[in-house]
Amino acid sequence: MVFRRAKEGIRIQLNQKQEPDRYVPSVDQMFLSACDVYPGRVLGVILTGMGNDGKIGMRRIKEDGGRTIAESEETAVIFGMPKEAIAEGVVDKVLPLSQICKEIVKTVLV
Repeated sequence: MVFRRAKEGIRIQLNQKQEPDRYVPSVDQMFLSACDVYPGRVLGVILTGMGNDGKIGMRRIKEDGGRTIAESEETAVIFGMPKEAIAEGVVDKVLPLSQICKEIVKTVLV
């Protein structure tokens, strides 16, 4: 899933798997496209999941001036994706799942 600009506004496009794609759907591809469409205004949230999908997208969000949140190990069923983003140094806040919604609201209302 990616975001694209169209004459009618912003559209969501579902892409088919390409040969080099490791993860489908890809959080990285979604985050990168969001950064292209909404530069500097993206809030990335990484929740439980395997692998490192999302790490590249979270880095781009931070480089563009956006904000990032990752789920903490204490509540993640599988800590792979949040752990990778945290280790990459691209996460602003690490929170248990029960606090993430409140932080999203607080962040977007600022």
